[in-house]
Order: sequence, then structure tokens, then C-alpha cells
Amino acid sequence: MGTSGDRSGYKVFSINTTVRNPKRNTDFLTYFLPYDGQIFTESVAYLYYFNLVANGIYRLTDIPQTVRRKIDNGEKLTDEEATKAIEDNPQATGLYGRVMTQLRALKDQGFLMFEPHRGGSKIFLTPLGRQLIDGKSDATVVYTKAMIGMHANSPIRKQLFNRSRPFLNTLFVINEVKKEWQALGYEAKGILRHEFAVFVLSMKDCDYRTAAQEIIKYRKQFKYEFNRAYLLDYLTRKEILPLADESVFRDYPDEVFRKFEMTGLIVKRGSFAYTYYDFSAYNIKKTESILEAYKNYKFETFSDRKEYYDYLGNINIPWQKSEVVRRKIVESKAKILKMTPDPSQTLDEQEFLLDRVFYTHALDKAVKKYDLAFVNRELLILSGTVNETSKLDDIPEPLRLEYLLALLLGIKYGTQGLVSNIIYNEDGAPLHHAPAGKCDIIYYSEDGSFILEPTMLRGRNQILNNETTNVARHVKTEMKETGLTYRAAMIAPYVHPDVAMFFQFAAGTNDVRIAPINIDRAVGLFHDSPSIKLLGVHFDRIVDDLKGLDEIGYSDKVNGYEVDEAVLG
Repeated sequence: MGTSGDRSGYKVFSINTTVRNPKRNTDFLTYFLPYDGQIFTESVAYLYYFNLVANGIYRLTDIPQTVRRKIDNGEKLTDEEATKAIEDNPQATGLYGRVMTQLRALKDQGFLMFEPHRGGSKIFLTPLGRQLIDGKSDATVVYTKAMIGMHANSPIRKQLFNRSRPFLNTLFVINEVKKEWQALGYEAKGILRHEFAVFVLSMKDCDYRTAAQEIIKYRKQFKYEFNRAYLLDYLTRKEILPLADESVFRDYPDEVFRKFEMTGLIVKRGSFAYTYYDFSAYNIKKTESILEAYKNYKFETFSDRKEYYDYLGNINIPWQKSEVVRRKIVESKAKILKMTPDPSQTLDEQEFLLDRVFYTHALDKAVKKYDLAFVNRELLILSGTVNETSKLDDIPEPLRLEYLLALLLGIKYGTQGLVSNIIYNEDGAPLHHAPAGKCDIIYYSEDGSFILEPTMLRGRNQILNNETTNVARHVKTEMKETGLTYRAAMIAPYVHPDVAMFFQFAAGTNDVRIAPINIDRAVGLFHDSPSIKLLGVHFDRIVDDLKGLDEIGYSDKVNGYEVDEAVLG
């Protein structure tokens, strides 16, 4: 942790700056499942690491085409091939160190539990970890539980002396500063990043009022400006272990905020030195319910790791406990969106529909931010056709593919008929997938409606076991519920012949227009289709190919598609 390292003492709070992106947590936990409860020796860590590589969670760059092709086809590598691939792609901290760093980051967030054992740590999924990957839980609620319950000093982080609760401290400090600053006649905008870094993350306790007063005192002298000397002197006076400046003022606050943001309760606004953190206006009633429920919060002590993790899994979420609170939240969201909920629907149904409208508005912001050439290039980077580093690399590949396809539809055809079941923040950036059971992307139009089911899975068995039936099921469900006819596409990096054979059977048996296409073919399809009506015409030709060719011929044709340079602008 910066220059403070593993020394015990009072520190600026952080979680783990080696693995910065919580949006990848679900993938890492999903592929951890086969190793749940095992002792992580070097051999087990190797197996877990290779499973991540084979499924595209870790992408090795320096591997022969024959090996890449086997991974893409879901074929098991020989011991020699696997060993050579890993040897040719060394990790700076060693393979075992790299794996354990990722797992410790998940431990710090409350999703894994380490139990010391001879030969290595025995590692288990916690109740929260299971909730995050079961596909049924709202991920924002899981993160809210994890963040509310997180203690700086706990049975898993004894080297931090800070008896603080960083997320609750943050919510209460923001609330207090907004009230105090507004009372002085200024606009209340939350707290600036350097204020968060120094006055909140260094808190030794849960005395949020004192921390808020320190921010007000600072502002009275320097307003919104960044005064490095004052801030470093403050940390010295508080006897906080020293850190490199970039860790204090950039890395740590950014890394912690990434985790806090996953709750959907706080958002980042502004930029550069004027980046500040504030409450989400859309979810303000949820935040207010937490402020009320936890107004007497304090630092808790726990006898062991299990007690701490059980506590995290059973955190009180006010809107899950009280129908009155839930109704206030729904009414607030409806007012913000200027909508009237249907009283015949349950509160769950009302909030779901309101959230979908909110996420559509958020996506609309992103659609206006990017142009078609950028989105196409990013899709071709995902497919491997364009060998560049993505400018959206902080978004995990599966979520990025879904996001880019939603952007592509929105840019090409408008967002009016577009339903993307991603959970977005207020700026239109994707936070995570919605709970399982919904179509990934739907586009409703009088000229034809479409369902898109993107996947970054590459292997034959992976797709056959996890994706193919989803497409058929969603088409059947949507047609039954809406009475509309849909065209549906599974979009993947590679279409295996056996996957094509499944779709041939499903398309013929059920007389539906469905087809698997690779990312490159999808880019070309949308590029050649300036209208939804033409998109339907061109997609039907792909379905005709599916029905007219054998599975190998179809797979070769789809995967051999070459994207015209015109799509990149």
C-alpha cells in the first residue's frame, strides 16, 4: 500500500490498488466456483489461472495460432501447450502472486474468505460472493451490503488501526458538508476528490461531523482549490503513515470510489482537480433511507473472519425491510422521471420499469458521446480483427460487448425503441449486467423487432451449455408476452460449427428467424443496414445461409467475413 506497505498503523484507507476494476469481480468469482473451499497451493492457483485464460478473462497475447484456435474452440490444451503458453506470458509477480493478489482484492471487498492452512490458504466464497454470482440478486444491493458493512480494521485487515467504516463515513460526511456549505450560501456539490482522499479516507473513527468540519475549515481558506502543502501537513498532524503523493491524491480515492460507485448511490462529477463525489439524484431516497437507518452507526468488533463475513451478508438494507421506504423510493423515481406508476403493478415491477427508463436516458447520453466509427473500431478490437488497446479497457469484455452493441443500435436507429438491460450510472457508463432472466438487448420497431444476445464465450461447449438455449427461450418468451415477431442473433467472437447446427435445428423446428453471427459479421450487418427494415432484410439472408449451408459451411462463411475499411470512417 504505497510507501506504508504492510506496516501497521493509521493509514489512508484503500482496498487493493493492484486490481482496480470491480466490474470484473463477477467473472473472477464465477470461475472461482470449482475451487471453492480448496487450499490454494501453487498447483490449484495454476489451474484457476489457466481457467481464466481459457475463458478469456485473462487474455494471453504471446501464444501460437494453433493454441489460440483450440482455446477459441473450447478444446482442452495439452499439459505441454498450457505450460508453454504460461511460460511465454510471465507475470511480474509470478503466476501464484498474480492469482493471490486478485483473490485478496475479492477478500477485501467481502466476497471471499481466507482461512489459514498448512500449504496455503483455504479460500471460500462468502454469502455475499454467492449473491453476486447467482444471477438473481441485484448487484447494486450486493455492493451496498458489502460497502455499508466494510470496516477499515477487521479480522481480515488487522494492520489498519483505523476504527472507521469508510462507506458510511463517506455518505454522512457528504451529507453534512452539503448542509453546512449550503448554509454558508454556496452551492452544495458533494466533496472534492482531494477532500475525500484526505479528510474521509484517513478517518480514524466514525466521527463524521468532525471530518465534515475539517472540510469546511479547509474550504474557508482555499475554497475548491487543491493545496498540497496543507493536505500533507494535515495527514502528518493526524499521524497517518506516509504515502506517495500520487497514491494519496489519485490512486487511493479513485480505487475506493470505483467500489463505492457500484452501489449506484454515489456518482462522480466534474473532472481533473475539480472531480467531486456526490449522491445520485435518481437514488436519493435510497441514500436518505440509509442515512436514517444508520444514523447511530458505530465501529463494530468481530471475534473472527466468519462472524465478519456473516455480518456483511446480513446487512440491513432499508428498502428491502420496509414497504413504506420502498414506496417512497418508487414515488421519488417516478417524480424525477415525470412518470405515473401503474398502481396495478407490484412495487418491484414499478421500480423495474422506472429503472429501465432511467437507464435508457443514461444510455442516450452515451449514444451522443460516441460516433459510429469509434464503436465499430472497439467492436473489432474485441473480435481481434483490430490489434489495438481498447479505450474502454476498464469495462470487462462481456459487459463491453453488450454495451457497444447497445451503443451501435442507439447511434444507428435511435434509442426510442431500444431496451438495454445493463445497469448504467447517471452518465451512461455501464456498471454491471442486470440480474439473469432478461434479454440482453431488445429493439422494438414497427419495421421489425430484434433481440441480441452477445457473449464473449469462445468455446463450443461453453456456448452450447450457456448461451444457445437462452436465445431460443428469450425469443419464445418475448413473442408470448408481447405478441410481436422477433429476429434474434447470438453475437460471439467465433461461431463453432456445432453451435451453427443447434441454431439450424432451432430455426427449422420453431420456424423462427434466429442465427449465430460473429462480431465482425455483426459490424458489417449494421454498417450495410441504414434502416431497421433493411436490417431485417439483410438478417434474413443470414438466416437463409444458416438453413441452406451445412454447419461447417455456415461457420466458415460467418467466421471468414472480412470487414470493409469503410466501417472505421
